[in-house]
Amino acid sequence: MPANHTWFRSFYLIIFCCFITACNNSVKHAAAKKEADLYVLTDNITAIGDPRKVLPYIDSVFNAQKSKTPYLRAGRLMAYANYYYRIGLYPKGVPYIDSATAILDVQNLNDTSWTEPYCSAYNLKGSILNGMSNYKLAMDSYFKVKEFAEKADNACRIMNQVNNSIGHILYKQQKYEDAKKYFKMALRQLLGCSAIKYKVNAEQELLDNIALCFSKQNNADSGLAYYRKALYEIAKRPNNFSADPMVNKDSRETAQGIVYGNIAQILVKQNKLDSAELLFKRNIALNGIRFKAARKDAQLSQMYLADLYNLRQQYPKMKLMLADLRQNLDTLKNDKVELGWRRLMAEYYSKNNLPLEQIKYYNGYISLKDSLDEAQMAVNEADITQEFKAQSAQLEIKLLQKDNQLSHLYLWITIWLSLMALIIVALVYYYYRQGKKNIRTLTMLNSEIGEQKDKLEFAVVELEKSNTDKERILRVVAHDLRDPIGGAATLINTVINEVMPDEYEKQSLNLVEKTLANSLMLINELVELDLGKEHILLNKELTDINETVKHCAALMQLIAAKKSQKVQSSTLSKPLNVYIDSDKIERMLNNLIGNAIKFSPAGETIGIELERKDKAVLIAVKDNGIGVPSQLQTEVFNTLGATRRAGTAGEKSFGLGLSICRQIAEAHNGRIWVQSEPGSGSNFYVELPL
Repeated sequence: MPANHTWFRSFYLIIFCCFITACNNSVKHAAAKKEADLYVLTDNITAIGDPRKVLPYIDSVFNAQKSKTPYLRAGRLMAYANYYYRIGLYPKGVPYIDSATAILDVQNLNDTSWTEPYCSAYNLKGSILNGMSNYKLAMDSYFKVKEFAEKADNACRIMNQVNNSIGHILYKQQKYEDAKKYFKMALRQLLGCSAIKYKVNAEQELLDNIALCFSKQNNADSGLAYYRKALYEIAKRPNNFSADPMVNKDSRETAQGIVYGNIAQILVKQNKLDSAELLFKRNIALNGIRFKAARKDAQLSQMYLADLYNLRQQYPKMKLMLADLRQNLDTLKNDKVELGWRRLMAEYYSKNNLPLEQIKYYNGYISLKDSLDEAQMAVNEADITQEFKAQSAQLEIKLLQKDNQLSHLYLWITIWLSLMALIIVALVYYYYRQGKKNIRTLTMLNSEIGEQKDKLEFAVVELEKSNTDKERILRVVAHDLRDPIGGAATLINTVINEVMPDEYEKQSLNLVEKTLANSLMLINELVELDLGKEHILLNKELTDINETVKHCAALMQLIAAKKSQKVQSSTLSKPLNVYIDSDKIERMLNNLIGNAIKFSPAGETIGIELERKDKAVLIAVKDNGIGVPSQLQTEVFNTLGATRRAGTAGEKSFGLGLSICRQIAEAHNGRIWVQSEPGSGSNFYVELPL
């Protein structure tokens, strides 16, 4: 059965104290100490098993009050009903709780000061009827609580109790999925409710009840998860069960014992019998000597442990456990455990070949089982689901009636707001017409100012663009003239300072002349170049691509020699005329070879290879330099100056060359790309159509 601990039952006794507190001011302060004494004394007397002084003490406190208000009279009756509920004499509590609710029913329930006692009374009535298995009337009481609970200051606590009680009813009817839903609702309300002081006890109870539902549905994993969560909450906050240290310790150990016993039942089903035996024994040790509900839980563990010994064929242990259980049952009646005890006794004598004793206990088992099955059948026949629907419908009708009253109120409020809105609109329109002329004038002035501002902004943008274009032109000139002029300077230095054959000297001077002529033509082109559009004009003619490559290799060898590098060209076996602008192609190749020199270590070789394809010629410039990182390989050919890196000897980089190469290749309807691995060199490819 789901757990239902003392904290829930004790709540109703506090109500009597609250009723006394609410009496007229002339007696309120005089009764304050007696109210506190009443709660402490009553709770302690029932806890130690001497309830005979409870009712006389309640009467003495009641009689001491001069003014017998409805609060006080209803509170005394509820205290009586709660007393009989706590000792399990439910029918004796019925007339008292009926009288208490009769007093509360005639009060002005629109006065919220009556909400909490009203909800508490009907909650107690539902609990008493629930204990008597009168579920239909219990549900009537619970739905009365639901109707008014939202008005209470501690609505979350009241709804937590109601949903928990409904879960217990559904569990008794073996409707475990529905019961689990209500226990989970009660748990959510508990965790979000500041009105419940000692939450751990209640939280452990609800976690345990949810786990029981999973276990009954043969969902062992989910059941164990909730049981472990319950143990974790108990261990995490061991002092949050009660304000009384002794009660706190007892409640905490009782809660642990209940969880241990429930886990053990699952472990038996999983055939983990050693662990199950240990947990059953811990349950018996913790709960076997405590109050009534805990002792009944310990009785269950004794029964299950005896059954476990039966499974293991440990019949002497089984006999001893059944004897202990018999002594326990003789002092505390428990029909469910009594039934199990008779069955196990019959099985014990069957296993020990004592048929007469077996038949005696088996007949007793059958007799008790029939009566219990008949009672359970009556419980199951009560269609609580239909009762839920009917009560929910009634509650919905009442809520709709309240909504209708609110709607009329909202209608009058809307009418007054509409009239006020019309007055405001009229005033706004009047001032709008008055200010319209001024707005028109201001708009014209703002328009003129905006036009002047736009013109100034446009002039600034154009000026910035012009400055940017000039800067880019200078950078391109500096970049593209650096290599050819550097090569020419090297040749002139060689001619001046070294003795060489006349033919070689003439050849070198011709190379200088051609280089300088190309550089001059390049300067003229760049001065006229519209960099904003990045447009290149071509002067195409049939040119032997072999000679173009050889000329570039010879010129750039002079640059490479400064880093002790070599430039080697591998041309085609036969001349190949291609329709190109040779100056632009040389400029492109010089840039590619110059980059290879710049980004290769000293002493390396740069290779230039030519390959003829069907309709194109492929030029490859290969080096063993630092390579191009993969994240930059798609960026190096982009807009001028997009990427810059220093060379291996610290050479400055303008980030322009590859962008110019791309423009030249695309102007020839060709394409350019790179294949590279960082640290393993780079291969730049240019494909030009024949």
